[in-house]
Amino acid sequence: MSALLLVYASSLVLVLWAVTDMARRPAHELAPRAKAGWIIGTLVGWLVFGVAGAIVAVVYLVGPRRRLNAARWL
Repeated sequence: MSALLLVYASSLVLVLWAVTDMARRPAHELAPRAKAGWIIGTLVGWLVFGVAGAIVAVVYLVGPRRRLNAARWL
């Protein structure tokens, strides 16, 4: 029971980190429709399917977020 709770708590932390990062991105970095899609997909994925939302968050954090941060420093 405690292992399952730990998995859900860690996935929630990941989802909150990703959603916070998405929400604070300006429109010129992340288009509003793309931002809404990522946020809704992550939150609904976590609320409905549990850990699946964390998988969406990891995909965002490893893919688009890294590209957005790299473009910021060019």
